[in-house]
Amino acid sequence: MSELDSTDIEILQLLLEDARRPYREIADVVNLSPPSVSNRVERLQDLGIVRRFTVEMDQTQLSRADELLLVLDVQASKAADIRSQLVAIAGVEHVFQTVESRIIAKVILDTSEVHELFTDTLDEAAIEDYEVESVLHSSWQPALRSGDIGIQCSICGNQISGDGETVEVDSGDMYHVCCSSCAEEIVEQYESLQEAANE
Repeated sequence: MSELDSTDIEILQLLLEDARRPYREIADVVNLSPPSVSNRVERLQDLGIVRRFTVEMDQTQLSRADELLLVLDVQASKAADIRSQLVAIAGVEHVFQTVESRIIAKVILDTSEVHELFTDTLDEAAIEDYEVESVLHSSWQPALRSGDIGIQCSICGNQISGDGETVEVDSGDMYHVCCSSCAEEIVEQYESLQEAANE
C-alpha cells in the first residue's frame, strides 16, 4: 500500500516529536499493536518518507569550532560536485543546493578548517563567489505540512492512490509511481541513462 492514511500521519507526527519514542507507546496512541506500528514505520522507510532516526546536538559545546553558514555561488555544471564534496567533510551538518546553483552549508569548523576547505578541498575554479557568515542562533523544527499529504509519483507528480506501483532498477533504487505507464517510463529512463553511461 503506497497511500498514506491518518494513522501513518499520526505515527509520523509522534516520531517527529520524539524519534526515540518506543513503538509500544506509539501503538497505545494510535490504537494498533506494536508490531503493526513497526510494520508501518518500516513501510514509511521503504517509501523513502522516513530516511533515518538521528540525534540533534550542539557540536559547538564539544569543540572550539564555530557554527557557520557557507554561501557559495557555483557554476551550474559543478553544483552537484561541490555539494557532494561538502557532504563528505566532517563538520558539515547540512548542505542545500538551490535551483540557482547556490550551495548553502551549515558547518561546525574552525578558521583554519574553513581556509583549508576553500584552498585544498573544494574545486576553486567551480566557485564563482562565496560568503562565510557566523551563526548567532539557529533552530530546527521539522513538521508535517497541514493539508493534503500523500506520496507523489516519481514521474508525473500525481498523488499515488491505492497501492500504485513500485519499480526497482538495477542500481537498487526504488521508485514509487502511480500507474503502469509511469513504471515503464522509469525503466526506459534508467535504461537510456545506462546506455549513455556505457558509451
